[in-house]
Amino acid sequence: MANHDETIETYNKVAKNFSESHFDHFWIEEFDFYRQLIPGKKVIDIGCGAGRDASVFSEYGFDYTGIDASGGMLEVACQRVPEAKFILMDFYKLDFPDESFDGFWAAASLLHIPKGKVAGVLQSLYKLIKKGGIGFISVKAKKQLDEGTIEENKFGGIKRFFAFYDLEEFKNLLINAGFKIERTMIHDEDNKDKTKWLCYFVRK
Repeated sequence: MANHDETIETYNKVAKNFSESHFDHFWIEEFDFYRQLIPGKKVIDIGCGAGRDASVFSEYGFDYTGIDASGGMLEVACQRVPEAKFILMDFYKLDFPDESFDGFWAAASLLHIPKGKVAGVLQSLYKLIKKGGIGFISVKAKKQLDEGTIEENKFGGIKRFFAFYDLEEFKNLLINAGFKIERTMIHDEDNKDKTKWLCYFVRK
């Protein structure tokens, strides 16, 4: 799992700088829709990073748990959002009883999973939430690359693995995992790359 380890290593290395440049909350419309759908307050954030979304969930009174495989990111998250609960955990090894949560939130995290492994993670997420529970997932839209390791010069040079999708491709994976699609949205990020995010709201 060299790609996975390399991505975690990168996030450990850049945690402080990354969090400073990525702490403005930009899933506002998505969060507002999500909180109207979720049938309870117990939520798990899959790949919570430095706690950006944790701060919003906590503000709205959710019983929030954030997991991430990067200890460096979690260290920053604990400082930024001390009232939230964070656990060092890999999304390949989710260690909770079935139906532990009313919903999951997976913003910009499942895109680090190779396409050959993503179905298994989606099945784990399905088991994790209660019947009627709600999930949110955002992944990057495909431009040219299907999946692979991308090297960038920022933060002193980083390497991360990404998988890219088109709207129907990821939708079919969710349906195959047992989810009902409640809504899909396209989120165009206002950055120099003009990143296009594919957003999915699903129900168990």
